[in-house]
Amino acid sequence: MGSAMAFGRSAALGFALAGFSALASAQPPDVAAVVDKAADYVAGYTRDFVGIVAEETYRQEVKSPPQTDARGLAQDGPRQKRDLKSDVLLVRAPAGDRWMQFRDVFEVDGKPVRDREERLAKLFLTPASGQRQVEAITTESARYNIGDVARTVNLPTLALAVLEPDNRPFFAFAGRRKKEGWELEYREERGNTMIRTSAGQSMPARGKILVDGNDGRILATELAVDEESVRAQIDVTYGLEPSVGLLMPREMREKYVTRRGTTIEGRASYAKFRRYQVTVDQTIKK
Repeated sequence: MGSAMAFGRSAALGFALAGFSALASAQPPDVAAVVDKAADYVAGYTRDFVGIVAEETYRQEVKSPPQTDARGLAQDGPRQKRDLKSDVLLVRAPAGDRWMQFRDVFEVDGKPVRDREERLAKLFLTPASGQRQVEAITTESARYNIGDVARTVNLPTLALAVLEPDNRPFFAFAGRRKKEGWELEYREERGNTMIRTSAGQSMPARGKILVDGNDGRILATELAVDEESVRAQIDVTYGLEPSVGLLMPREMREKYVTRRGTTIEGRASYAKFRRYQVTVDQTIKK
């Protein structure tokens, strides 16, 4: 599951779909066992998640730094907010061996997105190279974000990528038992990180994953990255969804603070989980 991180004149965050040679990180046996269970769970979860779509209700707010008026008095900076409604689902990356999460926005500030069907048809039905289509899906998912951080990491299952086979060897894990389960702390240890700026600058990921030590189920995630332009953190909680029989994202909270003092915050909730099917209508011309 993934996207791509970039920083230009305005900050931009994205997730890189790339593979690198492994680094070994030793962990105590009990922590290693929990990491193994969690990684196995993520592998199965990705397969089970396919075919499930959730409706996302997502508010983003931007707070600019304080300003000084003509009298020299401090006042609050401009604010902006946006409400999005979207369907969120997993789609197969063009190479066929990876899944990436896609946000299909259908309503912005209470108004329907007019060109939605045309854009979706172009996105998934128009022939394109694998990398070009990955970039197009990633860009489309972030199309309606606001603020001066052009980010593509604001997807609820992103932190699960830490435990995927291509990424896990490059992370060091520590852990401790808590009442709710095992709290795994992770830290990325490689040069070409999975999250990078648009200029290719590495941004090592760190954070926490709350795991049910009995079966490896993921209960909550925290992912953080930073560099001199921006600090970012995304927190996600999961809950059992009886309609699909899986733990599903329930809430995502995100916060970005830029060097200029701008703060971007987002809160998304997930409901109306259902399984979808793709059907193809064929018409035979005589």
